[in-house]
Amino acid sequence: MPLVDSFVAAFVTENGIAPDEASRILVLLEELLTNLMKYGYPDRPECGRAEIMLALNGGRLEIEFIDDGCAFDPFAAPSPDLEVPLETRTPGGLGLHILRSLTDEAHYERRNSNNVVRLSRVLGSPQRP
Repeated sequence: MPLVDSFVAAFVTENGIAPDEASRILVLLEELLTNLMKYGYPDRPECGRAEIMLALNGGRLEIEFIDDGCAFDPFAAPSPDLEVPLETRTPGGLGLHILRSLTDEAHYERRNSNNVVRLSRVLGSPQRP
């Protein structure tokens, strides 16, 4: 993820965004990229393509993540039950929980054979449990 790290570093420096927000951006993008690499191409041996766009609109950070993987709405899955003991919990869903907890708005659409995930976050807003 060195390309993503340098892209985010340049964006936050250019826009005067605090380091803790930069870390949140990287966590969000890492979750999206990890899901894409693990599940996005079950029937293709070759790697796919992902595009990341970052924008600052007033005090709101906007992220658009577009990939050509198989259709997958990350927000349709139920949130994991974090009250269940770890040893009895069904695996999966924690990455999606992180996406939801670090954003104020999240949207998915399938457009022209691509997944399009749009996330937004008011900068400086506290992390939700």
